[in-house]
Amino acid sequence: MIGLVLALALMQPVADADRLFDLGLRLVAEGDTAGAVAAWEGAAAAGWTSAAVEHNLGTVALARGDAARARLHLERAARLAPLDNAVARNLGLARERAGEPPPSAARRAWARAVGVLTPFGVVALALAVSFGALGLAVAGRRRWAAGVGVLALVAVAGAVVAVSEATRPLGIVMADDAPVVEAPSPTAPGVARLRAGEAVEVGAPVDGWRPVTVGRAEGWVRADAVEPI
Repeated sequence: MIGLVLALALMQPVADADRLFDLGLRLVAEGDTAGAVAAWEGAAAAGWTSAAVEHNLGTVALARGDAARARLHLERAARLAPLDNAVARNLGLARERAGEPPPSAARRAWARAVGVLTPFGVVALALAVSFGALGLAVAGRRRWAAGVGVLALVAVAGAVVAVSEATRPLGIVMADDAPVVEAPSPTAPGVARLRAGEAVEVGAPVDGWRPVTVGRAEGWVRADAVEPI
């Protein structure tokens, strides 16, 4: 059954990806989670970008105890649907099982605000407040301009953070105890070791290796040990 689904997945154009998604729903209802995963992966491979597909793949992986794969798909789902409560709840579980401490209340509030506005909405808000401060200054309303100017500085700082977070290339470590080395070579000295499910900043692959940033340390890991979000 799985082989048939995979073969169908490779043959389907983008327009038929929704059929594979529906097939996955039927298979999981019948208890065939392996077939459902194959169908949903086929929909994704056909070029269908869907928070529902990523969420379903993540929840199945979560049920199977695969924290790394669960986090990978749920992080992708959260980027596509930042305000979806089910995605946020399951992503929190995946992060917890991957060993990441829960975010603070302030961090959750910030993520919610960015989800509502989107990063580029935050930028637009910062520009609007900045031009408002400039307009007040030109009109001679200096006291008001000073107050709005402070808000503009805060808004600009928030916009920089939001865009930086949205564009930062992150990946999820898929292999447990993956070594980080100083250079893209198996004989290079080690820098750190990564746990499965950990999120790291990644670069483009080079000859089977990926550059990563872990805290303040930089190094290289095998490309197959990390999957980009």
